[in-house]
Amino acid sequence: MYLRKGRITFFKIKNILLAVIAIANLIVSISMEVFLVVRYWGDSYTIMHAKATPEFIFWIIAGPLMLIYVAWSSGNIGDATFYSGYFEGDLDGFVSAEELAEVTGRSVKKVRRQLKYFPKFYMKNYKFEKDRAELASKTITCDCLSCGGVFEKKLFFTGECPYCGSSDLQARVLTDGKFYSISNELKGQPKTYSYYTANNLETKKILFPILLGLSLFVILICILTGIDTLSKYNDHDYLVSIILDPNDHRYDFDNIHYDMIYSLLADFFIIAGLIPVAVKRLKKIGYVKIADLMAAFLARVKTPFVGAEKIPAYKKADYAKKINLIFRSLKKGYLKNCTIEKHSGELQVALAKKIVKDRCPNCGGPIVGAADADYICRYCDSKIMDVVVKKD
Repeated sequence: MYLRKGRITFFKIKNILLAVIAIANLIVSISMEVFLVVRYWGDSYTIMHAKATPEFIFWIIAGPLMLIYVAWSSGNIGDATFYSGYFEGDLDGFVSAEELAEVTGRSVKKVRRQLKYFPKFYMKNYKFEKDRAELASKTITCDCLSCGGVFEKKLFFTGECPYCGSSDLQARVLTDGKFYSISNELKGQPKTYSYYTANNLETKKILFPILLGLSLFVILICILTGIDTLSKYNDHDYLVSIILDPNDHRYDFDNIHYDMIYSLLADFFIIAGLIPVAVKRLKKIGYVKIADLMAAFLARVKTPFVGAEKIPAYKKADYAKKINLIFRSLKKGYLKNCTIEKHSGELQVALAKKIVKDRCPNCGGPIVGAADADYICRYCDSKIMDVVVKKD
């Protein structure tokens, strides 16, 4: 509802292409430039005036800048994905920058800056004013059954009657003969395992290990070829056989050694480029695994909020690690239709929820602005249990 999915898909493809181009050109440019330095050591004029040197230098500078941009863009897409899920779980129609900063661990300044420019690129259906995001929704005319007042409210969010102070939801507001309650989900979708996972999660569970295996295979090949090249570097018999080979046009040891050095440099930089890719892929496999475990778990949960102590164990992860892994999985879009919220001073996983109690059983005062499973009455300070429940 809040993501510009078409643009985000375009940005993701663009980031992949830029990363591939940057890494490939960095590997070639750095290895070739180092080879030139080794080949013409002491001859700075030849090194600097070589025909390919300007292009190599360009990519040595431009490549890291492109990768920094890709990392920044990917981070923004992840944050936008998390913010969208958080907005869909909101009950009031307003989300402050301070609230998001507290949940995400980012600075208020950064969250404020993101919320201002995200609607231009990544998000929609909200506007940022007075240091908070005002979520869009259809405005409807409502009758308050508590006092009979007529007023307008935004569909899918809670509100208060401007005349008697009762919450429109808890006062059982109806319009056009229908009852309305908060809703942060698509109607008709069952809350099964698939409800909480990305549509292509099963594909990612298969594809990511394959891509990781390919990266490790290439790294292994480069290591083996590098070891083989090193073993032959001072092998006199091998070098002589190369020189005597009529099909080989290298007629001295120096040329053969220079080719070996270039081969070693190429292997080294390929390995250096693929190791971060493999590590990142391994992390993504972990995030997919978390999404898989959480979806199966959340499909069985009956409460609207889940504390970290109840979340299934994953590789002996502690409280902070569990929340962080779930946060990363939400940012990647592998886990959906839930979010992370802070209640009673602790971060918890929040599911689709609704309010089911309208008045305090002790004093009869209206329950307004409930956001947690339990509610403290603003009139008599009584603790009211199970005000917010999981939406079925």
